[in-house]
Amino acid sequence: MLLDIHISEKTIGVNKIIDNLNLVINSNGIYGIVGKNGTGKTTLFKCILGIESYSGLNNSFEKMNLRNTCWCPTETYLYEDLTVNEFYRFYDKLMNINLEDERILVFKDIPLDIQIKNLSTGMRKKMFLNALFQKSYKYYILDEPFNGLDLEANFILWNYIKKISGDSLILVSSHILDSLVKNCEAIFVLKNGGGKYFSSNQIKLKISFLNQLRYD
Repeated sequence: MLLDIHISEKTIGVNKIIDNLNLVINSNGIYGIVGKNGTGKTTLFKCILGIESYSGLNNSFEKMNLRNTCWCPTETYLYEDLTVNEFYRFYDKLMNINLEDERILVFKDIPLDIQIKNLSTGMRKKMFLNALFQKSYKYYILDEPFNGLDLEANFILWNYIKKISGDSLILVSSHILDSLVKNCEAIFVLKNGGGKYFSSNQIKLKISFLNQLRYD
């Protein structure tokens, strides 16, 4: 199993966020994670990565962690006074990335000499994603990677994710359901502390998938 995790319980304070959740993935590809705000998408990702503790078991063949997984959090914290190029070099050093070839720029419209504090929200997101994708990983966990991106940037990012998905397991959370349905092998719906798994065929053919998304 590339990913086999059972979370019997995850609480934050007195609130139970996840309750008896099982997620099993056997092959590479793109897998969507959806749920309304507060259902535990980010918490699930952090449990998978070992950032958050939980009651349960992780029986994955190789456990994901911050060394072997590309982790893109919803919010990024950046050094405002660095230029774009300085940030790229800082991130390379932080992640022990040795560039032998030309830098991979998924988004090519960001000036290298501009300070981060002068970038728009969308440009900051594109810069951060450019830095992340300098290294190839077996696992990618992308938490709302499309937030702040315009339509063209969404298209570019999906194309890149699909390009690398043959050799990697990619988990993507997003509120843009149409894009997930179009591009994912399967979608995992979080609801009431647990979750339900829908294959691509089930997504296309079964009305129960849409019913599951009616959270209230």
